Amino acid sequence: MRSNLEGGCHCGAVRLCIVGGLGENAKAGICHCKDCQTFAGSLFAYAGKVDRAALQVVQGQPKAYKQPTSTNLSGKQVTRHFCGDCGTPLWVESDATPTIYAVKLALFGNAFEPGIEIFWKNAHEWEKPLAPSEMVFDTLPAMPPTGS
Repeated sequence: MRSNLEGGCHCGAVRLCIVGGLGENAKAGICHCKDCQTFAGSLFAYAGKVDRAALQVVQGQPKAYKQPTSTNLSGKQVTRHFCGDCGTPLWVESDATPTIYAVKLALFGNAFEPGIEIFWKNAHEWEKPLAPSEMVFDTLPAMPPTGS
């Protein structure tokens, strides 16, 4: 049995647990899409696919921002969860992926090497990929669901 992963926001008001850790098929990844750049306030977002049933809020009450469907890539409802005290992004849920969350892995200590990069077409010319070259995609590749 895999160990649980525990982490939380910068101020400590919100604590999360990924029950059983990351599933065998889970990907730690980097997203360069314009939405992730804006919401991360950075060049990219660093996140992992996590089964929705595995993510638990063990302390605090995250806030949620429902992004207008007209402003996101999928055209589906996207909700971004964050700490209302310090503003740390926590996870993203999308109607386009009803069984998984994109959880911000830095909350758990940055211990995950990126295995994939998506929306590389939005990266700056001076950036260099962090994932293996065969796992760098200009857009969003088709991916299987996570497995526990």
